[in-house]
Amino acid sequence: MSSPQLSDVAKARLDVISFFILVYLLCAVIFRWLWNLLAKDFAWMPRLTLQRSIALLVVVGLFLYFILTMISGARELMTPGAWAKQGITYKLQTPDRDPKPWLDAARKHWLEILRDALREYAVKHEGKLPVHAYVSDFNTALWKGAHPDDYWLIYIPGLTFESANRVLVYEPATYGATRWALLTDGSVVSMNGDELDERVRKEFGP
Repeated sequence: MSSPQLSDVAKARLDVISFFILVYLLCAVIFRWLWNLLAKDFAWMPRLTLQRSIALLVVVGLFLYFILTMISGARELMTPGAWAKQGITYKLQTPDRDPKPWLDAARKHWLEILRDALREYAVKHEGKLPVHAYVSDFNTALWKGAHPDDYWLIYIPGLTFESANRVLVYEPATYGATRWALLTDGSVVSMNGDELDERVRKEFGP
């Protein structure tokens, strides 16, 4: 009898969601215990149930999210273009004031090493590339990139080296105005940051 199986990506996301829910419930239990402990000394404080404790944490979390969003917006207004999005956070961009040819060559060479490692992985897996950047049988340190500040490379799963010529791996905006990208035809090319972002949007959507 067959049973449904989740993909590696779905399993990873389910693990993250489950862990988040567990930690959130644990925080609610601890908060309820501390509140009720304090309520013993103050008659005006109502006793909290677990449901009320969870609801209160949700409201406080939404309020903090709103405040942090306002701070991020004000920061961007005061310094437009100075911050680049990196995942769910923002990091200060480093302008190319002093281009270093040796670093540029190292960045290209790093992507070439990554390309060879991906090709070797594909040979062992019937032409398929990793379903995500952190599969157990791939050297995840290769996603680190050659930048001295450890700006991790961006990988786009679901492609193969035999697919149409598309962007497979590319450097994030924190690398500067000129960035390197690995394409599905195996070439490593240097592109203007705006041109690269526009190409990624056209190929994979917003």
